Amino acid sequence: MTRVKGFDPHKMCVATVVFEGTAAEVAFQERTLRAIAVRHGGLPGGAANGERGYQLTFGIAYIRDLAFEHWAIAESFETSVPWSRALELYERVKRRVELEHERRRLPGRPFFTGRLTQVYSTGVAMYFYLSFYAKGVADPVAEYAALEHAAREEILASGGTLSHHHGVRKIRQDFLDEVYSEGARTVIREVKRALDPDNLFGASNHGVRGAVAPAGETEQAP
Repeated sequence: MTRVKGFDPHKMCVATVVFEGTAAEVAFQERTLRAIAVRHGGLPGGAANGERGYQLTFGIAYIRDLAFEHWAIAESFETSVPWSRALELYERVKRRVELEHERRRLPGRPFFTGRLTQVYSTGVAMYFYLSFYAKGVADPVAEYAALEHAAREEILASGGTLSHHHGVRKIRQDFLDEVYSEGARTVIREVKRALDPDNLFGASNHGVRGAVAPAGETEQAP
């Protein structure tokens, strides 16, 4: 790739593509993509690297433990955004994280990067990876949560969504009022009440905003 084809490892990029459909549809998609890639100086890499990439999924737990030993705390989060605002969103979120890290007087410099994980005709799914050096920090988990919360504020202000596929969960519930109307939240509550009146799908979570409260308790709005 570098010696024969002359690719610059500091500028090159790699895309993993999955073709779906009938055998004829997949063959057509692959021929079309190869032609586009060759036209722009790209090179088909075959299926082996894509398959090998998923081995990282199984190795992440071991990498995580090693990172913890060196006082690194890290996590990922995602959003979706129209193509027209993708680069702006990335730059704004990166800058917001850097400013928040400095404001909170955390040690060192934050590590922040992102990538496009899914692409559509109207927009992209964007993953962010955030890490910082936690030695000497009294509550690293709380500090990380504060950094991600600031990043999520900037994501929404930049035209991104509250989530792409990870859902809202407890960590993003503070933003529900910004993305869902009261009518939409009422619909969600009523669907939850109809399908799970005993709150079996959220055991011990009846104190969390948005959960259906058992009889005799006050329900908190999502």
